[in-house]
Amino acid sequence: MMDAEFYSRVAERFGGYFSNARSTDIFPDGRPDAVFDELVTALGAQNAQLLDVGCADGRSLLRVSSAYSSVIGMDLSPAMLECAARHRADAGLEHVTFELRDATDTGLPDGSIDVVTSRRGPLIAREFERVLRPGGSFLYMGIGEQDARELKETLGRGQNFGSWNGRPLSEEPAQELSDAGLVVTTNQAFRFEEFYHSADDLDTFLHQVPIVDTYDTAADKEAFDRYVATMATDQGVRLSRHWFIVEARKPAAIAPSHA
Repeated sequence: MMDAEFYSRVAERFGGYFSNARSTDIFPDGRPDAVFDELVTALGAQNAQLLDVGCADGRSLLRVSSAYSSVIGMDLSPAMLECAARHRADAGLEHVTFELRDATDTGLPDGSIDVVTSRRGPLIAREFERVLRPGGSFLYMGIGEQDARELKETLGRGQNFGSWNGRPLSEEPAQELSDAGLVVTTNQAFRFEEFYHSADDLDTFLHQVPIVDTYDTAADKEAFDRYVATMATDQGVRLSRHWFIVEARKPAAIAPSHA
């Protein structure tokens, strides 16, 4: 998990957590964000409460909020939460609140939440298990070990650098959730390609995401130019991505027997 300082820098520079870099994307396994939205929406119900951990600028959460009667988005970046509040006001969604909370200790009551989500954010399995009601669900979107591997190898650093030599990263959250008493029901990988229309578009993108959170246009110019030269295609500058979605459920409470 990246710290709040990185996301605050992004929010202050770009006005939120999104990419305005031009790219053409190809999703052979489906678009992971769209699949995630469908899963979250399908879990919604009348009187259901949703908690989104690491909500950033809130735009992803607002897309699915109509499926729930009450929605909380939490983050550690005040700048991102300010962006989220503006998006919420523009959308007129009064049942959504954005709050400064720590995922390691949310302060929420035991068994008070129907669905917890985290999109490329923190995963504190035991805390999420605690706040989920019996029968509740948790959905996590994470970054796979092969994500942007060629770029990271060229720059010599990056998010989960070198993890491609170990076990699949999706196994770690699945194991944490199981250890916390949740039952994993989905573990799905998504491999896709992004083709940036120009080197400048890719440069802009790298300032907006934590793939290489210390990326610097000037300091990394030589390596960046080498990557662009190697990955240039007729469609654009290729960046290979690898994400995954893990879904888990908290076992329903067992009714006492009346023998």
